[in-house]
Formats: sequence, structure tokens, C-alpha cells
Amino acid sequence: MPETESIMTEYQPVILTAAEIQNIEARAHEMRAQAMADALRSLGRGLSFLFRKLSSLLLHPRAA
Repeated sequence: MPETESIMTEYQPVILTAAEIQNIEARAHEMRAQAMADALRSLGRGLSFLFRKLSSLLLHPRAA
């Protein structure tokens, strides 16, 4: 039967080195930047679609 001291649980803290923490922070920064770029790209596409839709309604009125 294994000793309880040698089994790691999800509640035990993990000790990280400064380099590991910096790597995690750098990766998190990259992920945030990518998410922000994706969000802004999506917003730009949505606004572009909206402007095209509005201009097509104004420039090409439908006959009754």
C-alpha cells in the first residue's frame, strides 16, 4: 500500500521555478493577444457586413 506522503493530490501546491512562472506568463500573454485579435477581427467583419447591408438597402431600394 503506498504511503499517503508520496501521493500528490489536486490540493497540494505545485512548486514552480521562476523560469517556469515566466514561461506560463508569456504563454498567457500570447493567448490573451490571440483572443483579442480574434475578437477584433470578428468585430471588424461584423461591422463591415453591417455597413455593406445598410449601403445596399440605401443604394438599391426595392420596388413595391
